[in-house]
Amino acid sequence: METMKQFVNKNKVRLSVEWADENKNNPEWKDANHYKVTLKMGRRQLSTYFSQGYGIKGEPRAEDVLSALASDSAGIENARSFEDWAGDLGYDDTDSRKAEKVYKACERQADKLKNFLGDDLYRTLLWQTENL
Repeated sequence: METMKQFVNKNKVRLSVEWADENKNNPEWKDANHYKVTLKMGRRQLSTYFSQGYGIKGEPRAEDVLSALASDSAGIENARSFEDWAGDLGYDDTDSRKAEKVYKACERQADKLKNFLGDDLYRTLLWQTENL
């Protein structure tokens, strides 16, 4: 099993980072540093918002972003339904619009990640790479 850093280096994944006022995927998250990040691999690219707590110094690295995306995507891949996903993450009320909004954002992000990496690398990232 390879590390996230090895995955990034082996596949020549690069990251560009811009400061953002908020995370458009979760605008209610106020207590964090927000970024608009773009992962690049060859001619492919994936842009998204990424946040990290104030205690984390420095800008995010490619392995930080991929680790978060892999974790969210694995949660989507492992769930048979929204209710399963919500239960796995400890949401008390599976009828919550807020929880469903997060679920839908994770679904969209998982699709974007799969398109960015392709099926084989997507599976490798999720199931054969050590998450941070």
